[in-house]
Amino acid sequence: MTTSTTMVDVAFEVRCGCLSHDYGYALFRALADELDWLEEDPGAGVHPLHGTASTEGSLCLGKRARLTLRLPATRVEQALALAGSHLDLGSGLDIGPGRLRELVPFATVYSHFVCTGSADELEFLAHAAALLKAAGLPDTMIAGKAHTAHTPGGEVHGFSLLLHGLTASQSLAVQESGLGEGRKIGCGIFIPHKSVVAVGTA
Repeated sequence: MTTSTTMVDVAFEVRCGCLSHDYGYALFRALADELDWLEEDPGAGVHPLHGTASTEGSLCLGKRARLTLRLPATRVEQALALAGSHLDLGSGLDIGPGRLRELVPFATVYSHFVCTGSADELEFLAHAAALLKAAGLPDTMIAGKAHTAHTPGGEVHGFSLLLHGLTASQSLAVQESGLGEGRKIGCGIFIPHKSVVAVGTA
């Protein structure tokens, strides 16, 4: 199936020992210092980093860790200029080469942290359903683990969220637009759920 989107991911190799577990806002601010358009571009978002939690509460990144930005396709060349940058986070984060990744339509997509303004799971699901319906998307979803992040504006609360039963166009739509608040700090960005085959391929 051939699809086209206005949004893409740019994934960078990174070298970093450990970061604060609650790194989201600090990472965004450090990136915004390097990319002067990141804060103002409403479509730009920062994926959560994946690593291993230490007993001290830090997040330790392995050699396969990637810093991934979801961006309008028109920003790719500007974003690739991040390669070679050093961010003063945790033990220091060095950014290596970047690689373009196009969005792929999967019937099931997942976001590690979706924020709709509520820390109550039932309210969260109701808000998420309303946002999905307003966007013309089905509200077939499963909420998971609760999460909290700290920002200068206060605590941000939410849950992991899995959306399923999506058509190819619906899958791409929610990956492009995201859901809820906090896109700059890793919230509401959906990725394909790896246990489900791509829409239209089976």
